[in-house]
Amino acid sequence: MTNKKQLVIFIKAPIIGQCKTRLIPLLGEQAATEFYKHLASHCVNTANQLSNIDIALYTYPDTRHPFIQQLNTNNSTSLHSQQGNNLGERMYNAINTSLKTYSQCVLIGSDCPGITADYIEQAFSALDSHSITLGPATDGGYVLIGSKKISAEIFANTQWSSHTVLQQCIKNINQLNYSHSLLAELWDVDTPHDFIQHQLQIERLLNKKYNTRNLNNEYLTIPGAY
Repeated sequence: MTNKKQLVIFIKAPIIGQCKTRLIPLLGEQAATEFYKHLASHCVNTANQLSNIDIALYTYPDTRHPFIQQLNTNNSTSLHSQQGNNLGERMYNAINTSLKTYSQCVLIGSDCPGITADYIEQAFSALDSHSITLGPATDGGYVLIGSKKISAEIFANTQWSSHTVLQQCIKNINQLNYSHSLLAELWDVDTPHDFIQHQLQIERLLNKKYNTRNLNNEYLTIPGAY
């Protein structure tokens, strides 16, 4: 280990019917799974733009899925299994393990297509002067948490997948007397509304790139078109 910083990426094994479940009514099980695979691949590709930062993939429920194995093989990452009975326990255990070796750890999920390498670098920079850094999500959660010291209490009393996740996390951090900073708010893709906004954003980017108003509507119907 030569680097002092580690990026942890949480990725679910893309098992049909068990990932992006809130998108299944809109897309169907197969398409929702393929969309998630696009998100995960995009996330790892973004992470590969970073310099002097080790990347670890933490998967759930295990590491044996062929997509996970291939993703790890194709990238300079280490592969681990998430440990814990709920999301908070799994995040704590991953960060705690990281900080036994690294001085700084940033953890992200794979549901936020708006995360950039610069955004992640901002999180690491914030840890130079704060104990915790958070990337708020528009739904009241967070898309990123960075730390140079950690306590399981940061994740206590949290109702996951609710609009109070970030609020509770900040409350816990303040009770621990940890300093923290907040990055710019981003949105992740969890619901049908999120998915539609994601596809409309792709269309806007393509319109801007090609300076045309007559793009093929396939970009609105193909999950994960980038």
